Amino acid sequence: MAALLKGIPVLPVEDFGATLSFYKEKLGFNEAFRDNDEAPGYVGLKRDDVEVHLAKVDGKFARTVGEQTMVRFIVQDVDHLFGEYSKHENVIHPNGKLADKPWGTREFGVLDPTGVCLTFYSDK
Repeated sequence: MAALLKGIPVLPVEDFGATLSFYKEKLGFNEAFRDNDEAPGYVGLKRDDVEVHLAKVDGKFARTVGEQTMVRFIVQDVDHLFGEYSKHENVIHPNGKLADKPWGTREFGVLDPTGVCLTFYSDK
C-alpha cells in the first residue's frame, strides 16, 4: 500500500531578496539549493526536518496569492520558538500572538514579506 511520507509547501515570492533574508535571518532556515545564482526563481530552504520551497511570482499576482496562502508547522517547543522569533521586529503576526486555541493547540502566527501566513503550533 502507498503511504504519504512528507509534504513540502511551495510558497509564492514577490521579492526574493527580502523573502530570503526573512526566512534565513529571522526564521532560521538555511538555503539548500537555488535554480539560478544571479536571479533565482526557485529556492529550497530547510530548518531541521522541515523544507520550504519559494517560487517567484510576477507582479501584483504574488501578493494576491501570498495573502491567500497559509502553512501550519508542528513544533516541538512552540514557546521557545515564539521567544526566538519575538526577538526580531515585524515577525510575529499582529493578530497571531502565542495563545492556547479551543481546538487543542498552542500556536502563533508569522507573516512573510509576500503576505503568506505561517502558523507554528504544538498540542497543549
